[in-house]
Amino acid sequence: MNELSQATQNNFVSETQIEFSPEIARLRKRVQDEIGHVAGKLEKSDGANSEKDSVRQAHLIQRNQLLIEAEEFIVEKEEVMLDQFAAGSEINPSKIDPFVVPVRTPFEVDLFRYASLQWSVPVSAGYGRRNKFLVKDRQNGKLIGIFALGDPVINLGPRDQTIGWSAEDRKHRLYNVLDAFVLGAVGPYRELLGGKLVALAAISNETREFIFNKYNGRQTGISKTFKDPTPVLITTTSSLGKSSIYNRLTMNGKLMFHPVGYSAGYGHFQFSEKLFKDLADFVRLTEFDPKKVDNAYGSGPNWRFRLIGTALKKLQLPANMLKHGVGREVYLAPLAENWDEYLRGETKEIKAFDLPLSDISEYYRTRWAIPRAERRPEYADIPREVSRISPLIPKKHVTIQQALFLKESMEGKDMNEPCVVSLGDYSIEIGIGENEIEGQSVSGVFGKGNAYFSKLTGPGMDLLIADTSWASGERDIQAVRRNDSDELFDQLINRLRISISPTERFPKLSLMEMRLAVPHSDGSRASAKKFTQEEVSAVIGRDLFPLLTSVRGVIPGTRESLLKDDGRRRTELAVVFNSTDRIAPVLVWTLTRGIALLKFTKPEAPTPGDFAKSGIAPEHPIERLSI
Repeated sequence: MNELSQATQNNFVSETQIEFSPEIARLRKRVQDEIGHVAGKLEKSDGANSEKDSVRQAHLIQRNQLLIEAEEFIVEKEEVMLDQFAAGSEINPSKIDPFVVPVRTPFEVDLFRYASLQWSVPVSAGYGRRNKFLVKDRQNGKLIGIFALGDPVINLGPRDQTIGWSAEDRKHRLYNVLDAFVLGAVGPYRELLGGKLVALAAISNETREFIFNKYNGRQTGISKTFKDPTPVLITTTSSLGKSSIYNRLTMNGKLMFHPVGYSAGYGHFQFSEKLFKDLADFVRLTEFDPKKVDNAYGSGPNWRFRLIGTALKKLQLPANMLKHGVGREVYLAPLAENWDEYLRGETKEIKAFDLPLSDISEYYRTRWAIPRAERRPEYADIPREVSRISPLIPKKHVTIQQALFLKESMEGKDMNEPCVVSLGDYSIEIGIGENEIEGQSVSGVFGKGNAYFSKLTGPGMDLLIADTSWASGERDIQAVRRNDSDELFDQLINRLRISISPTERFPKLSLMEMRLAVPHSDGSRASAKKFTQEEVSAVIGRDLFPLLTSVRGVIPGTRESLLKDDGRRRTELAVVFNSTDRIAPVLVWTLTRGIALLKFTKPEAPTPGDFAKSGIAPEHPIERLSI
């Protein structure tokens, strides 16, 4: 059992031994709850992949809080920011031509922030000297990735032991070390091992020269002296065990990032930023020693340790809550031949490596990008939508009473234009209502669900469609009421539902199968059967793929082309779309269930026309219901 888990198991201090005010008692309980969540996730780790998933889950509270706090920024900026991200079809691996952009303008600040929100593990704000960079591709102007360099932590055992530092040497030469506290590629460059390109860009001549020119002639923040700001070493640590970016990262056969050991597992990621701020306020109100409260140099890690340690002591909680037990692998990237001699003070001369970004670009293309694209050409199918962050923002929860009140308060008021999708003679009114229901999910689990209703009308059609999200985590769509439709559609009511499932390949996208509803010749009820793309087009009367791709964010194909499925179902048709999309599911159901059944029965029925939409799909108050 790790130290953090042990801390949560301890019988801290009996609540009867000390009396806390209600506010302080709640703060103490929050600390215990957050630490308990992290410890519980880390305890479930049982292998490399499981360990990485456990660390991601341990960061979930912090990540969700970060997304909630950034919601206004995301909603306001997302469409403009997404224009800076590439679709796979916009990337020619043989023409990737990176250039480094130091973040200076408000737009660049926003783009860096939006990109950093892509990470499952929240990024650090850095300490002291903080320099942020964008890496972009000249061939299309799109973002490849980001990195940030800041002051390193003072004590880092594997680094200090490798250098052979004395405390005095470290005091004089730590200024020549920078830490890459943010580094990574964004999609689809990530699939082309773009993280390795970003890491090499961080140690390029261009980056080193920018740092030198920025700080040359400046006084240092603490000692108020003038030092040579030439960086001779970049340090970084993996966030999820052994790093796929830094591991075996070479340049012309020479290892550039050297693994030197693991950190001791102390840190404060297990304290969310909101909790840390509340602990800081608590300490400021109760502590009279300014050294334990204030920090003259940029909210560094040592100060945060001291402040949290003081808060834990005052709350009668164990100090080993600061030991989360997640050892992060430490990597060193020397920028000079004699980097270690210089850092030990044995020489004043720096024999810098010559690493122009042009050479790095050529090496990356031939060593990684082109071979990777040949092995995994599916990168070209990745849509820009996978970089959209808004679907990841946790929904705000309201009580049933609040939801009903909001629903009643909206009745009779002039609402926004309804969302209507037209397909020639067929029309779908999206989101005409939403309600909490009970029933069985697609897998047969009985429970509650939120049903989002739409209405399909057309020749002989007046169907109520429910897109239901179940408490079990499942989601499906089906017809739930025939209304005045032809009796033919009785065969679809509460039957032949389509499962809406997440995809491992595209975490922000969902998948639906595209089997057609087919009536039986003996008069029995219809069933769903698989067809080829050509057969589907023949039944419906037009090629569905161009129709579906005309809808924003919707991608049709086979399971093999979409998911790289090589199993027996690989040739089956399916469609992927943004997981929060309310239009795509009912559109696919309409084409493959409602219209398909009608066309099988009445071939003379109208062929669906081109996709047209008016209005915006509404979000009803009850959609934010916690069940």
